[in-house]
Amino acid sequence: MSLRRHLKRFSVAATLSAAAFASAGAVSAADLTIGVIGPLSGPAANSGISMRQAYEAAAAQANKDGGIEVDGEKREVKLIFEDSASRPEVGVSAAQKLLTRDNVDVLVGDTIASSVTLAIMEVAPSFGKFMMSGQPVSIEIAKKIQADQERFANFWKSSFNSDAYAATLYGTVDDLIKQGSFKPAGKKIAFVVEDTDYGKSNVEYTEPLFKEGGWTVSSSETVPLGHADFYPQLSKLRGDEPDVLISIFTSVNSGIALVKQIKEQGLKSLHLAVYYPIRPEFLTGAGAAANGLLWTPLFFDPKNNPKHKEFAATFKELSGVNGNGDHAQGYCQMTMLLNNIKTAGSIEPAKISEAFAKTDSPCVIARYVYDTANHTPKVGAEFLPVPMAQIQDGVSYVIWPESTATAKFKPVE
Repeated sequence: MSLRRHLKRFSVAATLSAAAFASAGAVSAADLTIGVIGPLSGPAANSGISMRQAYEAAAAQANKDGGIEVDGEKREVKLIFEDSASRPEVGVSAAQKLLTRDNVDVLVGDTIASSVTLAIMEVAPSFGKFMMSGQPVSIEIAKKIQADQERFANFWKSSFNSDAYAATLYGTVDDLIKQGSFKPAGKKIAFVVEDTDYGKSNVEYTEPLFKEGGWTVSSSETVPLGHADFYPQLSKLRGDEPDVLISIFTSVNSGIALVKQIKEQGLKSLHLAVYYPIRPEFLTGAGAAANGLLWTPLFFDPKNNPKHKEFAATFKELSGVNGNGDHAQGYCQMTMLLNNIKTAGSIEPAKISEAFAKTDSPCVIARYVYDTANHTPKVGAEFLPVPMAQIQDGVSYVIWPESTATAKFKPVE
């Protein structure tokens, strides 16, 4: 069945009705209840809301197909959402509420923030429920799992680890140099990242790769989540004159501000961004200042990938929302979770974990197969790709790796 025919089986009404699942009062003993924690307010709210929309669509599809069989009985999927506001302490309170007062069968948290996920992991295992995270990539999550397999036996990630970003960042720069497309004068690199586990863990694994390649880190600046005044950092960068600048934010507003201020200040570094250009409002906000920016990960490319274009059109038709990268990731993640519960035929954490260990789940952006040592999806062209894109005349094209590229790198004049 094509993706369009598969998704078209649920209606706008079904998708909208899924929003009502956020109400705990609608839950009954016959439901499969899934608690979801993510940023619905604060600097990462745009991504959190997109993830909610995607999870609702996947749940609506499952219900349209008759629900999920648990212990021999079909159950309707009910989603209960709680706001973490990207704050660990708020996420922990939300988890306790979902696991006690709502008594959810499964917990998903956080949909975006690694720091919130790491905090929730400290309290969730004592409740004996299966738990999954959404987009958080911090390798510290995987390290926790691998270091204490017994305690975190029933926790699984839905996204790759931060070392995958590191490999993409270094691999792109290294290949551009080998191709003669980029000629660094001093092999100096600088970082400007948000002060979160997400930002810092990506730097932790990216720095060594560049240092091993003969690069020097000229500066590494951390800023608060949602920060928007980068003039002090840019003043320092103009003095350092790094060949490469890497910025890492989950707040799209931070990314827009940095890119516009870089243009204004005339910084000539090759700029590679992590995550924030995935948001469709980034290009609208940054405008021409974003031209030439390199960024990762371009998971979802409806302009150049027919399969992605089909998903985007169908998502728009059925939900009234323009499909984006967060929607694609969220839809795949919730679909995978529901399929694994269906395979397990149970809400027993050990049985769901057994299904996750055997996952081989194709979706619009990836084929999900797990590394069972750290409960993380495998990365690679045949599994979950982490490609580098470049914005050229207002359109993002994959430029690395060459095997999946849809355009060549264009030096910024």
